[in-house]
Amino acid sequence: MRGRLLCVEGLDGCGKSTQTSLLVRWLRSLGYRVLRTAEPTRGPVGRLIRRGLREGMPAEVEALLFAADRMEHASRVVLPALRRGGMVVSERGLYSSIAYQCARGLREEWVREINRFSPLPGLTLFLDLPPEECLRRMGGKDLDLFERDLSFQRRVRRKYLELAVRGEVERVEGRGSVEEVQGRMRERVLRWLGR
Repeated sequence: MRGRLLCVEGLDGCGKSTQTSLLVRWLRSLGYRVLRTAEPTRGPVGRLIRRGLREGMPAEVEALLFAADRMEHASRVVLPALRRGGMVVSERGLYSSIAYQCARGLREEWVREINRFSPLPGLTLFLDLPPEECLRRMGGKDLDLFERDLSFQRRVRRKYLELAVRGEVERVEGRGSVEEVQGRMRERVLRWLGR
């Protein structure tokens, strides 16, 4: 593959969507051909996941659906873009499954195994913000079962921090102004791009 895959991770309410949009716009201004995407997708499996997150489903089923959605999206959208030499910026990816499904009690080895055919990002930025702040930002509006569960969100954050210590994701401080956080993200991306 000639292209580059970058993922932005973090708890719900940490600012992923805002920061991903700014990052994509900036990368395009530097001359990169960028495809922006997100997980779960808007495809048939992604729609099942969204419904399940509202109504509840067994952790194993959720993990398998996320893996299926990721693989279908990778083969149809992500891999072709990478083969053409483009850059793909995804809001969420493999490490979301590891953080969230492990926080639900599943074994990390199993989650990795069912995702073994998914493309690995060259860089994953973890926007780190305390769960309490994320919940405050979301304002209690139409939250799913896991978004409103503070103890669950704390477990998710711990898993992301563990992945950061292992060097699999890069922690980016999520506190501060939108511009400050974006500046931190751009520093890491420039280093990754060798610029």
